[in-house]
Amino acid sequence: MEKKTLYRYFGNCATEKERIQVLEWTKASPENLKEFCRERNIYNAILLSTDNIQRTKYDFRRHYRAQLLRIAAVVILLLSVAFGSFYLTMGDRIVPLYSLTVPAGNSNTLLLPDGTKVWLNAGSTIKYPSSFLGMQRNIEIEGEAYLEVAHNRWKPFIVNTPNGKVKVLGTKFYVTSTLKEKDFMVSLIEGSVKISSGEKSAMLKPGYRAQFKDGEFKQSVIRTFETELWKDGIYYFKDKSFDELMEGFEKCFGVKISIDKDIKSTERYTGKFHRYNGIQHALQALQHDFNFDFKWDKELNTIQITSKHK
Repeated sequence: MEKKTLYRYFGNCATEKERIQVLEWTKASPENLKEFCRERNIYNAILLSTDNIQRTKYDFRRHYRAQLLRIAAVVILLLSVAFGSFYLTMGDRIVPLYSLTVPAGNSNTLLLPDGTKVWLNAGSTIKYPSSFLGMQRNIEIEGEAYLEVAHNRWKPFIVNTPNGKVKVLGTKFYVTSTLKEKDFMVSLIEGSVKISSGEKSAMLKPGYRAQFKDGEFKQSVIRTFETELWKDGIYYFKDKSFDELMEGFEKCFGVKISIDKDIKSTERYTGKFHRYNGIQHALQALQHDFNFDFKWDKELNTIQITSKHK
């Protein structure tokens, strides 16, 4: 994959064809995924390094002048591309809008312009501006995310999702919202948030989880954070069928799994696997409870599940 295509993707300047090309490329092999993550980290580091340099009062005129010029040249090139194709207009200001989609089998962490930290699970997407203008800090998230929001009492932080939104001043919380499942759930660690979906709204206190179901917000005490273990690289599943479990494996480990039609199981599964132990370890553990064979084509990054007798 050409680096210029990757950087166009990171800067949200890629065409739809290039975007699909990048996502398919990351799924093709673990090596491609590693290269994607490495280049993404370099891209983020350049932007963050530039931001830190702009804020320091130290005199760089001698020893670091050449280094600054090199970094500035790269950043100007990247941002000039982003400015040209995707932006928000606010009054007489033009603000670039960035978008990041995390490939299956991976997670990502990024720092927003206001200092807010965001952890994104596999398959999740975030859209955010290069700077927060106006009276609010608005971002968009689809999927699963954990946020540590930088406090600013004068400028609320708004997380817009497909099924609702979360309004905060400064706090730590998890949010899950997907178009496919129509799910909207918020787990509050500290601070306070206002959640809303349509005309319904509610205030959430620390240590509580709220889920929007049947047109109402239903709150409960957080007794465990097992559903949020993805942040630590752990895939947790509860009362899942074999087919549902394989769908979760595809997202967690970044592989494509095909199941033979004659595979039938009435079992329900509960447990957890660490992403970094790999898909092979997870499948071998499941073979103790359910008779099946699997064949992993590492070149195509696909797994075929077959009956044990085949």
